[in-house]
Amino acid sequence: MNINWFILFILIITTFFVIYKKEFKYIDAFVFFIPFNATVLFFTPDNTAVNLPFVLFFLATVSFSLRRIFHSKFTISNNNKNTYNWLFIIALIAIISQIMPYIINGNYLVLDRYGETVYWAKEKEVYPSTQWITQTVYFLIGLLVVFIISATYNTLNQVKKLLKLLFAGIAFMVFWGWLGDLTYFLNIPYPHFFNQIGMNAFEINEFNGFPRMASVTMEPSYFAQILIPITPYFYWFSQQEKPLIFSKTFHKRMYILAIMTLPLAITTTGVFGFFLLIGLWLKNNIRFFSLKSKYFLVLLYLVAILISIFFAVNYLINISGTYSGIERFKTVHYGVLYFIDYPILGLGWGVFPTYDFLINLLVNFGLIGTIPFLILMYNIFIKLYSKIKNAGSTLLPLYKASMESFVLILLVSQLSGFIYHSQYFWLYLGLAVSIGSLKKPVTIK
Repeated sequence: MNINWFILFILIITTFFVIYKKEFKYIDAFVFFIPFNATVLFFTPDNTAVNLPFVLFFLATVSFSLRRIFHSKFTISNNNKNTYNWLFIIALIAIISQIMPYIINGNYLVLDRYGETVYWAKEKEVYPSTQWITQTVYFLIGLLVVFIISATYNTLNQVKKLLKLLFAGIAFMVFWGWLGDLTYFLNIPYPHFFNQIGMNAFEINEFNGFPRMASVTMEPSYFAQILIPITPYFYWFSQQEKPLIFSKTFHKRMYILAIMTLPLAITTTGVFGFFLLIGLWLKNNIRFFSLKSKYFLVLLYLVAILISIFFAVNYLINISGTYSGIERFKTVHYGVLYFIDYPILGLGWGVFPTYDFLINLLVNFGLIGTIPFLILMYNIFIKLYSKIKNAGSTLLPLYKASMESFVLILLVSQLSGFIYHSQYFWLYLGLAVSIGSLKKPVTIK
């Protein structure tokens, strides 16, 4: 088993803080290190990478369970009981869906999207595979992330603590990304401290002579997906008269930096997120401009989108013959066909992962699983919406930011990839549940 000793040292230091500082827990460390997908702690004998956030969440789960077992007064918030019921139902359906490969009984053909030589639709008979088990475990862990995050950070002060840690971790992610680009242009060695995929030195990928910003997240697409949903918090917190987390200056600078950074990832996700965030800025500020300025800004925005669509279409045409392009198009196409044939319980969770949110749900556990998942998303949305309608001026920016963040993570997952095996998707859902379930009245300390 290969061990990354530098990251092990970080884990030991983290454990020291958990032991000697009562207010600091493993779940807090997990939140801070959530972007560190590329930071591998060790490799199993079969060469499976286990990253630092995964290890921290495992320790957080053990710690959370022990505290609840030995704490006689542990209760589940009434505000979250409905959410937790849906989480349990979804988890149960994902497990039950594992019977589908046995029902199909090896007579059905699915795309082998994990084969190294897949250039066109390589079809194989369905058979029981540990791959489906691991995909299901990832999914169940994600649901557990939502539960533990929302159960741990359930007061305003605790939510503020969560946001401080998350802001700090993402600020470091952005800093490290810019540092990587700087080393590229200065032609100096890149510091390989946090990027250990395959225990080999992390290399900066380039596109037409420009580095693709990945930072500590493993991929440029992951980098963009983590950054996009946090940016509304930077925007709305920079508008507050009284700072809720960090100073207004910090949030204003991080907002501008995030907008500038997204295109530097040189990925469709980053460009897509850039235009989404600019669109949100227009929506939130258009009322402050004169009528002529409104028309000009909207026209300028639409022209920029049309130009980007033109380049996006060319990009899709260029990648349509590559392995990545074929894999993406074929999985979505076949996913629809497989759902039509098996609409009730799908093919079984993890049998056929696709790159989008909705089809992934439908093809993997059918209508029986997709409908409860969408009900859960609807409940989170309604809670946040009601908070916005009834919030005072002090907390209104928090609720607006959480609503925009929640919508953005779903949009990005639908159009750029449903990364359910990475914990950051679930962290954002847990954060939305926590904020949507804050009780009244609240006091700011």
